[in-house]
Formats: sequence, structure tokens, C-alpha cells
Amino acid sequence: MISRFQHGVTHTQRSLDTWGDKAAIEAGKVLLNGTLFHNQHLMGWGALNPEPSSGIYDWASLDARIALIRSLHGTPVITLCGTPDWMKGGAAGKTDWSKLEVAPMPEHYDDFARLAATVARRYPDVKYFQVWNEFKGLWNARENNWDYRAYTDLYNQVYDALKAVNPDIKIGGPYLVVEGSGSQKQADEATAKPITPRNWKVLEYWLQHKRGADFITLDRAVQSFHDKAAYTPDELMGLTHWFGAVTRQVRAKTDLPLWWAEYYGTMPEPLDRRFAAAMYASIWKHLIESGASVALFWEPQGAGGALSGGGLFSDTQKAGGGQPYPLHAVYKTIADHFSSGTPLFAATSSSPQLEALASRDKVLLINKAPRETDAFCEGQSVRLAPYEVRLVDSRR
Repeated sequence: MISRFQHGVTHTQRSLDTWGDKAAIEAGKVLLNGTLFHNQHLMGWGALNPEPSSGIYDWASLDARIALIRSLHGTPVITLCGTPDWMKGGAAGKTDWSKLEVAPMPEHYDDFARLAATVARRYPDVKYFQVWNEFKGLWNARENNWDYRAYTDLYNQVYDALKAVNPDIKIGGPYLVVEGSGSQKQADEATAKPITPRNWKVLEYWLQHKRGADFITLDRAVQSFHDKAAYTPDELMGLTHWFGAVTRQVRAKTDLPLWWAEYYGTMPEPLDRRFAAAMYASIWKHLIESGASVALFWEPQGAGGALSGGGLFSDTQKAGGGQPYPLHAVYKTIADHFSSGTPLFAATSSSPQLEALASRDKVLLINKAPRETDAFCEGQSVRLAPYEVRLVDSRR
């Protein structure tokens, strides 16, 4: 097959901001060279309230983030989430950040769509928009499912407003969190095999009733916050293939390019950066082989905690920051050797703990085991260290 895959990142609360260490920021920018898509949320996650009162705008923070993205020479993406307070029952002129994840009220869907169009006119070089984020504030308790009808109504109004600004704008949804780790350790949706029946209801309704779409966007983790089962590191490593399984199921339903708006490995504590690199290498392998188009890496700047494997590089707010973590080397290897347009070849392994991704010229070996592994690949004997990811030359 031919790879469709492109890396992207989502800039969050802290990301190469000007008040950090100047040298660290420049080092971090170098590390993001070659990343195609750069995503920023409309409000929150590094941007302030863009419209505190109806028709009264404050663009300073979003302007700064879009300027950052432009300086990185990437393709900007805006996720249209969250909502000014007055659109969700709050007071005009005030921002209650504890209610960031509250959805707009239905009577303000048109106001939110108008705001989206205003954003599109302000930043004419932004041609990609994701509509909302993880169905935040849109839960239907009676149906025990996301309120996909309300979301689709919101999406359609935003879609029409953006296309009226520029028909070339690319719009995606529904940004669904795909539940189910696939472990089946418990009799619940959290450990079920994805995609669950109630998730299919969401996807099928949106696919049938959307006004139009240029891509479909999803979100999941190896182990979600709702999955309370205990897993060994080996068990977690054994769950990465579900990213490929989910991608194939969705691509069987639609020809739309598939974007992963968020995707997470799950890290044992304490954080082992070798483990993180191997887990994400495996996730990327399965996304690439299943035909995913874009994967937006959440919070590339490590700022504490294990979200997104601790990040691609160290915190640029500190002197000496902007230094690559082992995960960055794998991220760059994927970009350099397996991104969109690369011919891929079938690669099989005699061990589930050793995976391979092959192009005409290179083979990426992924040791998912916490021990040394001996491999014989393309006529070469290779000894891999625990959780090592290594690129070897192909003899094709």
C-alpha cells in the first residue's frame, strides 16, 4: 500500500510561548520542523475567550498562537471549541474557566457558527477546522450516550457558515472518543472491543445526517480514564493494535480521510521514556498500515506528567529546555521514512512483542518487550535493547 500518514501536533496550555526561555523555544521550534499540521483550540488550551460579549472580540491570544504556527511553517488547524460564556448561559463580559467544557445552548448554535465564520475570515490561511471536541457538554443521560443529534445540528450550522466564507475550507467531525480498550477484562464499554454499539450510533447518525465533511476525526487512548482495570506493561503494549482495528472499521464505512484528533498511549508509573517511545512507535505503525491520514500529537512540549508519553521535548519555559526525548527520534523517523506517499511492504514477525514497519528502503523494528530481543531481519542479525526502536536498511 501507499502511506497516507502525516504527523500533526496540538498546541495546549504551554507550547513554545514567548515568555519562555528564548534559546529553549528556538530549540523546540527546530524539533517541530517537518510537522505538517499544527492545531490550536478556539478558546482554552492556550487561547483566551475570543468573544467575551456578543460582537466584542479579543483576538490577542489566538493571534499569538496562529503567529507561532505560521513561524513553524506548518499547516494551521483550528478546533472550534470552547464557547464564550454568554453562549452557554453565563454572563456576558465574564469568563468562568471552570465551565470551559460546557457546550453552547441550542439557541446559540447560530452565534457559535457566526463566530466560526469570523475566525475563518480573520485567518484566511487556516483551511482546516475540527468542530467541537469530544462531545464536551453533550451527554444524553436518558439514552446513556452522547447527544449526537444536538452535535450534528451544531456541526451543520458551523459547516454552512465556514463554507460560506470559503468553499475550499476543510471541515471535520465528529471528534468522538472511541471507547473500549479491547481487553475485555470487565463486562462494560470501557474494556469492550471497539467500536461499541453506542459509538456506532453516534458515527452512523453523523455520517448520515451531516451537511458535508472533508474528513472524519476521532480520539482514543490505549486505556481510557473510564477503564479501571489493572494492566501490566506487557498487557498495555498488547493493546496498541486496536488503533489499526478502529481505523479499518471506520474506513469501511466512509471514504473520508481519517484524522486522529487525539491519541494516547498509556504509561506505567514511573514514566519510562523508552517504553513511551516503543508504545507510540507501535501506535503509529498500526495507524499507518490501516490507512489513517493525520494524527495530531497532543502537547508536544513536555510540561510534567505522562500525558502523551511525557511529550516530544522538554519544557521550553525553563533554561536548557527544548531538548528531544527518545520519543522525538521515533516521531522524526516516522516523518522522514513512512509519511504520505511512501510505498509500504508487508512485514511479519514470529513474536507479538516484536513489530516491524517496512518501506522499500527501511524497516522499523519495535521491541515491545522489557528485555533484549534478538532478531534476524533482511538478512541481518540485530540485538534490540529493552523497548528499543531501531531503523535498519532494507535489502530490496
